[in-house]
Amino acid sequence: MDENPFADPGQVNPFMDPSVTQVSSQSTTVGAGLDDQFASQAAEPATVPVAPVISTPAEVPAASSGGLAGYNSTGGGYNSGAPANYNSNYASFSSQPPKQYGNEETMQKQKLVEDEFRKREEDLERRERQLREEQKRLEDARVYGDRVPNFPPLPHFFPCDPCVYHNIDFDIPPEHQLSVRRVFYHWQFTVFCYLMNFIVCFGMICKLGTSAGSAFGLSLLYAGLFIPLSFLTWYRMLYNAVRLDSSMRYMLFFFMYGFQIFVSGMAALGFSSGGFAGWITAFKTMEENKALGALGILVSMAWCANCLIAVYLIMQIHKTYRSTGQSMEKASGEFAASAGSNRNVAQAVLRSL
Repeated sequence: MDENPFADPGQVNPFMDPSVTQVSSQSTTVGAGLDDQFASQAAEPATVPVAPVISTPAEVPAASSGGLAGYNSTGGGYNSGAPANYNSNYASFSSQPPKQYGNEETMQKQKLVEDEFRKREEDLERRERQLREEQKRLEDARVYGDRVPNFPPLPHFFPCDPCVYHNIDFDIPPEHQLSVRRVFYHWQFTVFCYLMNFIVCFGMICKLGTSAGSAFGLSLLYAGLFIPLSFLTWYRMLYNAVRLDSSMRYMLFFFMYGFQIFVSGMAALGFSSGGFAGWITAFKTMEENKALGALGILVSMAWCANCLIAVYLIMQIHKTYRSTGQSMEKASGEFAASAGSNRNVAQAVLRSL
């Protein structure tokens, strides 16, 4: 480098002092030695000192202890304290790729769930529709449908067929089934009384001769005539009154059932030659035949029970009649409507006018 042209030629350069030049020359020599040392170290491979491994069967510290796997808490540093099979497990784990849950699989599962829910919903709707149709069909059949006669239940070889359709569970509303069923049981008990009465009178004609002929003939007439009439006139009348909610049929039932109470009372008394083996006839028969008289007393007790049951039932049916809103006015209106719809009755009324 050229000297400073602006410098004073007579000024002495302080860096040219002998002491300064000697120190600068020494520093140059030292720097050159350091460069040579670093160059030699770069040529040789670098080695990092590693702490010796203590081969003791140490367990991996738990997570709660705050330690880390591979950390030597006694030595104060990290070591190779990890499990021996760590690398192999890691290799086997890394070799198996994790299962991927993509959007397609999720959508398929959701579609399956939706299809199952839709099928259940359609099945419920189908069942509900079937129940409504069945209920409507049963209601129509109960009121308007053609019902196959099934009563009285006769065997197949019998020459006659059943006359009427009888099904309390199907025709009668649930709140009135008990009352109708009780009256039906009373009708069955009445049939039993008529048959027992006929048996006693038949025994009387067999033991006493022709003096009991009139009683036997009347008892046969009562059994053959009053049994079907009692079913049609008062039990069947109540059955249809409850089924159709008819006040007019209720009134007819009360009238005919009252007549049945009267007949039961007369049968319990058992007047002579009246056709009933009541108390009077039973005691007279007791003088001649005790066995037949005892049977007559049992029949008399049955007729008394029949009369008392009828009184109780007619009171219960009357309460039901009042609770359902039936009345005499409604019965009169139903009678007028039915009479007006009958062509023969209407023509007879027009002719009378």
